[in-house]
Parts: sequence; C-alpha cells; structure tokens
Amino acid sequence: MRVTYRREMKVKAEMDALGVQAFVPMRRILQKGRRLKTAFEPAIHNLIFIHATEEKVQALKKTRPELQYMMRQMNGKTEKIIVPKRQMDDFMKVCTTSPDFVEIVPSEQIHFKFGQEVLVVGGPLQGVRGYFQRIEGHRNRRLIVSIPGACSATIEVKAEDVVPV
Repeated sequence: MRVTYRREMKVKAEMDALGVQAFVPMRRILQKGRRLKTAFEPAIHNLIFIHATEEKVQALKKTRPELQYMMRQMNGKTEKIIVPKRQMDDFMKVCTTSPDFVEIVPSEQIHFKFGQEVLVVGGPLQGVRGYFQRIEGHRNRRLIVSIPGACSATIEVKAEDVVPV
C-alpha cells in the first residue's frame, strides 16, 4: 500500500500495535554529526506491505486516510496489487538477510528478457525463488526478487548456490 507524506514508519508502528503484520523494506545509512553512526531508513518512501484480509484493510483505510491501495494496469483494467504469500516471504527474506548488500529498485528498472528463473539451494537465502541476471552498475549477476508493479530487491549470490527452475 502507499502511505502519504512519508508516514510509513508511523503506520507500521500503528499496525504492530493493532497486531496486523506490516513490512517496510529498510536500508542502512550513515548519519553525520559529531560522530558517524549508522541508522535505518525506508528503502522506498511511501511504501508499506500489509498482511490482512480485505475486510481488515477496508476498516484500516477508514480510520487512516493516509493508506492508499497501490494499483496497476492488467489487461486493460486497473486492479489492486496483491502479493502472493510465497513471493512476499522471498522478498522479505532477501531484504532482511543483509541490508548492506540489498538494493531496492523500482519495478520499471528491471527487465526479465535475459534473466533465468532460479532457486537458491545454499547459503542464507536457501529456498528463495527469483531471477538471476546482470544488472547495470554491478559486476556480477544478481538474484532479483520482484513484486510486479511495486519494486524489486536485488542481492549478489554465488552462481554455485542457484539452480535453474
């Protein structure tokens, strides 16, 4: 879902208090001041993933006007983006494994023409499905776990840790 005015962390805290599962992809940053220190900030502003029933989401939207559905065009129709559980689990695993090495990119920057669908069989990402391809600005091929219409997470994996699907 989209959250207006960069309120994603406030909304996530509210969802946690209500017992609703919510996920915001984070990235590590260096904050300058008297001393350098690391902190986390949302990797994509105004984006939050919520795991709830349609009725629960409708009730949340009525009390929180900053929550909006993310929409996409499919076959000439506009529809809400609903992420399957397996795909969301893989995306969350990639985003939380090593935040220093994960890159979150808008979905329109990823093209799967030459990518090979793979399954990770070794390492901390074992069991994750995604695409394996070279991305501009990176030396090696990377694993891409994509949420169509929203974003993609990419991370470098060893070629010997993946097998084609």
